[in-house]
Amino acid sequence: MGMRLIAVRSTAVALVGGGALFLVVAVLLRSVDREVLPTLAALFRNGFGDRLGLTETLVRMTPLLLCAMAAALPAKAGLFNIGGEGQLYAGAMAASGVALYAPFVPGVLVLPAMTLAAGLAGAAWGAIPGWLRGRWGVNEVLIGLMLNYVAIFLVQHLVHGPWKDPGALGWPYTARFAPDAVLPTVGTTNLHPGLLVGVAGCVLLWALLRSTAWGFSLRIIERSPRTARYLKLPLAGHLMASLAAGAVFAALAGFGEASVVQGRLRPGLSPGYGYAGFLIAWLAGNHFLWMLPVAFLVAGLYSGADALQITAGLPSATVDVFMGLVFITALWLRASRVRAGE
Repeated sequence: MGMRLIAVRSTAVALVGGGALFLVVAVLLRSVDREVLPTLAALFRNGFGDRLGLTETLVRMTPLLLCAMAAALPAKAGLFNIGGEGQLYAGAMAASGVALYAPFVPGVLVLPAMTLAAGLAGAAWGAIPGWLRGRWGVNEVLIGLMLNYVAIFLVQHLVHGPWKDPGALGWPYTARFAPDAVLPTVGTTNLHPGLLVGVAGCVLLWALLRSTAWGFSLRIIERSPRTARYLKLPLAGHLMASLAAGAVFAALAGFGEASVVQGRLRPGLSPGYGYAGFLIAWLAGNHFLWMLPVAFLVAGLYSGADALQITAGLPSATVDVFMGLVFITALWLRASRVRAGE
């Protein structure tokens, strides 16, 4: 009886949430003189309905999935990594530095060197809040948020100043990367190996966390730090290592965006992938395998919404509001299921 009541309640919550979202989106679309049902149909068609839309969805899925991994791995130790955006920019910045200012690196080693630089920069960016949390109990959320702005403004300083392309006619970005510094892609698309790294990483981490002493240690730390201290687990080391390791994935997302999607370092490299990745991880319950379909669906909404700016003439602010409403509704439904005991 109890399970049936929970199921009925969850269904009712989902229907109410979906109905409320539809009504708000309908009002939003009518306020800009757009038909509701045809516009929503175009949203899903542009994101999932054809080869071009699916390709763009997979391109968007790559940084979203990597940033979700950056949030999910520290969550296994009871930490909240809100710093994925800064870690993404740190990785892009380090990789760009190698691409632009390391002429001593042979052409065949440029991409490995960029990968290593991005990973090290991301790990360092993630280790800072992890070390402060483990050493003095400083809230990692606040430190991660502040470091986001540090990385973003540091990139802006570089592209407006010492790294600015003299031939850019005043635009704030670096020179375009040489071909050796661009990741291989599928055909003429922007689909690059970062997606395979994300998928393989999710499967590997899921297996490691289930079957290794390291994964067992993280579960103990998440559920009872007092027990972890009693068992003499290196609590501070685990906290710093989990945040640093997670941050590597966000940094690789930044490397991919700079190398392939933009072809250079520039401001606005990410439309908020780090924050969206955190929400994707939370919606998936920080389960690495569940993050794959959730990231795909969210990427499809991003892709379809962007296409609507062109096909339906919607202003970018309308698209941003729509995506915010989708996230709020999904979070509310997820929180309702958690309260219901599912």
